[in-house]
Amino acid sequence: MPRRRFFIPPDRIQGGIAVLTPDQAHHLRDVLRLRAGDEVELFDGEGLSFCGQIECHGPEIHIGSLKKLEPPEERNPSFVLAAALIKPDRFEWMLQKGTELGVDQFLPLETRFTTARIQQARLDARLERWQRILREASKQSRRQTVPRIQRPILWDAFLASPEHANCSRFMLHEKASNRPKPTLPMMDRVLLCVGPEGGWDTSEARAAEQAGFQLISMGARILRAETAALAAISIFQFLLDESYGH
Repeated sequence: MPRRRFFIPPDRIQGGIAVLTPDQAHHLRDVLRLRAGDEVELFDGEGLSFCGQIECHGPEIHIGSLKKLEPPEERNPSFVLAAALIKPDRFEWMLQKGTELGVDQFLPLETRFTTARIQQARLDARLERWQRILREASKQSRRQTVPRIQRPILWDAFLASPEHANCSRFMLHEKASNRPKPTLPMMDRVLLCVGPEGGWDTSEARAAEQAGFQLISMGARILRAETAALAAISIFQFLLDESYGH
């Protein structure tokens, strides 16, 4: 049976000992029923993993005798998913599955037809929930790093940002004539844009093309936003892996 795996913030690892957060300690002790001396695995979300033994110190759970684990060889390209906000449960499902499929960064978008906008007073709590989902999905899929997620950004501001200028950029659009295929030119960094339930406004698609995006279609069927995103991620990851010989 593989070792149980836990997320540990880097600042909780000192002197060869890791101190689990209260929620992780509760999960280890009261849910998984692990005991002192059992061996577990830790990852800090920034590329480091360790194995060590459980030590019980009152309510605190320490992991001692830490040994650094060699990271597995990972593909070279980086993948960014810019997705319009949709219904919360569907958006969270997309975050979870996108993490499992290898997305490195998520950019929530507010577009013209976005209906699931988040009130400013609730945004910090929503971001905290999203980050927890990303950590849990990274733990489950045995990733070394946890994807980053940004605060929601307006479509025009996103297009004007220079942060993602130096990458291959694609927009999923139901009326596009191109399909994802091996001949599409792709850099080491790929950005994929997915719209909301109502689709893209014509002006948004035009602005994306003017900004250097390639418009691509997933075929004749009309897919839900989260379905289209995950299908496209899977296809692009396959094409990227083929390009890099993995």
